[in-house]
Amino acid sequence: MRNIISDYNTQIFDISTGYRPLTESFKYDQDVYSGYASMNFTLAKKYSLITGLRYEKTDIAGAFAESKELNFSGIGYENFLPNLTISRTFKNFRTLKLAYSQRLQRPSLQFINPFNNNSDFVNRTEGNPYLDPEIVHQVEVAYNITFKGFTTFSSVFYKYTDGIIEQILNIDNNGLSVNTFKNIGTNNSVGINTFITKTVNLVTLRTGGNFATYNAKGIVNGVAASRSSYEYNIFLNGEIKISGTFKADFFGFFRSPVRTIQGDNPAFTIYGMGVRKEFKNSSIGITMIEPFNADKFFNSNIETSSFVQQTSFSIPFRSIGVNFRYKFGNVDFKERKSKVKNTDLKQGGDSQGGGNTGTGTQGT
Repeated sequence: MRNIISDYNTQIFDISTGYRPLTESFKYDQDVYSGYASMNFTLAKKYSLITGLRYEKTDIAGAFAESKELNFSGIGYENFLPNLTISRTFKNFRTLKLAYSQRLQRPSLQFINPFNNNSDFVNRTEGNPYLDPEIVHQVEVAYNITFKGFTTFSSVFYKYTDGIIEQILNIDNNGLSVNTFKNIGTNNSVGINTFITKTVNLVTLRTGGNFATYNAKGIVNGVAASRSSYEYNIFLNGEIKISGTFKADFFGFFRSPVRTIQGDNPAFTIYGMGVRKEFKNSSIGITMIEPFNADKFFNSNIETSSFVQQTSFSIPFRSIGVNFRYKFGNVDFKERKSKVKNTDLKQGGDSQGGGNTGTGTQGT
């Protein structure tokens, strides 16, 4: 069960009429009923098979406080989602796995929230509460190795997504840009991902990344469209034990531009570093994020047969913080871990702050 409430109040000043309020409240209810069956088999020595089938029934309703003519209910969908995994174990903790799965990617709050962000009158953004989920079919071959001080995991995959959700830009009759989200069509993707961790003496390094093709086809504003490209990301982080009580850590991440059928949304990079001194019951440290860059710039390029839009914006990003931690006696506070992981939600959807700027709450 998910409940999303979006409540916003916007005041616009018109020189001829004065302040003009734009107020709306929206409640979105999503109820999911599901059942799951799974079976494990040992096919032969070192071979195993796991198969399962999940049934899901989803009911959706939405209610606007002011624009009641836009209310909807009785909308839903039913899905049977199979999965199959065949694995082979080898000596020295090595495993080879072949897997097929089908799953739903439901739109998250960022995509659904109908709040109309018109703080920039030239470029407006809003979510779409009428979105359908993506249906993802994936075949994957994975191999992992684990031994003293070293772990690696690599996989290659093929993924077919039906009803892919993408940010779509429209230009209205006044020449203003309106960003929203739509189920535009399908995407075929082939990719590889890898993760490696290695400890050498006092240094632990972790690195990895993924690369995937992008081949989308669909209908955008009544016109057939297609695009082929690729996406990738890479990360590196680590820890250095300077002495018994001094430690340093660092991290870096780069993500390529996010591809859509209309163009490219901004790439993203971030890096940081820190040092800390540990005591018997406490620690103190300094953390720096992007110490050499005061601002971070985001560039996007959207092209259609009728218009081209190139945008660039920046936000303050550099930060320096002091961290202090103290443990009282034997008290050990542990963060409560929720059993709800929300792995069925499609993340992202906020390349330029669209669709999620209003005051919204989401409950599960």
